[in-house]
Amino acid sequence: MDAPALALPTPQTLSLDLDVHGHLADLRAWTAQWQADDQWLRQQVQGLSPSRRADVLLGSQIGSLRRQRALRVARRPFYLDPEAIRPMGFTRLRAHLAPQYARLSPADRQLWLANLAFLLTPTLHGLIEKLDAIRRYRSLGQARCLLLGGVSGAGKSSLLNWYGVRDQPEVQATRNHVPVVKIDAPVSNRSPKPLFQRLLLACGAAIVRGDEEHHLRLLELYFQHCGVELLIVDEVEHIQVPALRRRLLELSNLTGVPIVCASCNPVAWTLGDAEVQGRWNDYFELTPFTGPRLDAFLSLLDLLLPFEQDSGLGLRQVAGQPGPAAFIEQWTDGILREIMVLVLDACLKALAARQPGLSVAVLQQAWGDIKRAKVVNFLDYLRAQTAQASATHG
Repeated sequence: MDAPALALPTPQTLSLDLDVHGHLADLRAWTAQWQADDQWLRQQVQGLSPSRRADVLLGSQIGSLRRQRALRVARRPFYLDPEAIRPMGFTRLRAHLAPQYARLSPADRQLWLANLAFLLTPTLHGLIEKLDAIRRYRSLGQARCLLLGGVSGAGKSSLLNWYGVRDQPEVQATRNHVPVVKIDAPVSNRSPKPLFQRLLLACGAAIVRGDEEHHLRLLELYFQHCGVELLIVDEVEHIQVPALRRRLLELSNLTGVPIVCASCNPVAWTLGDAEVQGRWNDYFELTPFTGPRLDAFLSLLDLLLPFEQDSGLGLRQVAGQPGPAAFIEQWTDGILREIMVLVLDACLKALAARQPGLSVAVLQQAWGDIKRAKVVNFLDYLRAQTAQASATHG
């Protein structure tokens, strides 16, 4: 079922060496590859029958793959680290980037906004290092499990999807090499079979008949065959029945593979079972952007926007009046998803009006339109905008 995957480069830093046109060429190639992959997956869906249970499960897996692979547009995400920018200075870096942005066509500027699909912050970078460390612990025979928490929209699923894309399965002569298995927990709690079947599909296995014990033993075999190093279960709060939660613990016992369980409040998911709490005793939380942390993030994000002049996104006050940072925190509560949807929509409005940057008025208009349209899925929103920009450029 899986199409050939490409290895992902390391994150891109904002620096005086950044070649905007070179990175834009990469974006075109990555966007074209993602669109080709997405088209291939859509074709696979067309051959599935809603009346066959195996096809329904496969369709669910393909839908999950499509959501993950949307992040291939951000194959080399920008790492927004204030400490890396400080030595060269914001003013100097803006002076390096602004002339390059000024030479971009309107279509190229829209395509450049695909960089906003996924950005690395120091916190997210720290989470990646945590996930890598967990995989290294396993190689030393010290399997560790992790709980990942944070409010809805904090960036959990985006980071986990990108991490899974970074280590896409590789088809080899005698097996599929699947170092990272990432699934969304099924809502059904009637039996462990839907959970086990999603895991088997992620390993490239066909759906087979048998009871849950057979599926569990198959997973033990496939995890060995496929070289699985890390299992990620997103939306783990869907697993509410204690017996199903114990099955996940049993899978950890049988395979020795570390399991990352993510949800808004994963600590609550472990309550009532001392053994589960003992196994998932490591916790990482993604928190909203507020105060100086939000200001720093917005100032760095401003450098990445394809305008000739600085928009002052990180300013709390402008001429004695509330600045962009104050409004953005008030409207979005510092939720990363909301911030990114707001900035993206404001950028599109400013580009359409040929403005040299973002203003508070444009941000206010964008936020009003977003709340009326109830945009909640940034990747879906960006997917549509990127496809439109790509078509315009073509």
